[in-house]
Amino acid sequence: MLELEGVRAGYDEIEVLHGVDMHVDEGEIVALIGSNGAGKTTTMRTICGILSPSHGRITYRGEEIHTEPSHEIVERGIVQVPENRDLFTNMTVIDNLLLGAQTDEAIANREENLAEMLDLFPRLEERKKQRAGTMSGGEQQMLTLARALMGEPDLLILDEPSIGLAPHLVQEVFDVVEEIHEQGVTVLMVEQNVQQTLQVADRGYVMENGRISMTASGSDLLEDESVVEAYLGV
Repeated sequence: MLELEGVRAGYDEIEVLHGVDMHVDEGEIVALIGSNGAGKTTTMRTICGILSPSHGRITYRGEEIHTEPSHEIVERGIVQVPENRDLFTNMTVIDNLLLGAQTDEAIANREENLAEMLDLFPRLEERKKQRAGTMSGGEQQMLTLARALMGEPDLLILDEPSIGLAPHLVQEVFDVVEEIHEQGVTVLMVEQNVQQTLQVADRGYVMENGRISMTASGSDLLEDESVVEAYLGV
């Protein structure tokens, strides 16, 4: 479905990714884990067209996308949930959700999708006329996820979806990710909560200093001594 081959990318003259190779197959949940500054967010931004690779290529369903602008990548069915949420805080929950429908197909189906999102996220139904900026961090994260799903993604890219949330809300986020996956959406996820992430992931990649250092199933990575020592605090 998605494949990165020898991708190098960065900011101005500073290269962050040094030849990244990875792939995501249709129907998977794939985790990308690593320490802060390893290059995970840069990888997500490069996939989504926010950054352009200096070398290598990115293909989606067999077609190159690394030269395309972000809006064309969204049209292909790739939607990212950014780490900083990027909500329109002075607008209502409903208005934020409607802005998630950007493609022609999503716009045509937005009333149906809106009803589905309010059913999937009951808190948003309760607060649908409330301004997004007045909601709690957990509620804002749910709104960010729902807004992304309004775009009818085939591949959903999540960048730290549980960051800053209380433990019970973290579990809610992971429950939603699994439910989204069960509905047929492929998921690529960057997440500091390594244990819970690898528990739900089919496969995982470990990134160190802008390179992929290891890949295995989620369960195998959870049992790997080096992963346990580096990322699980054991």
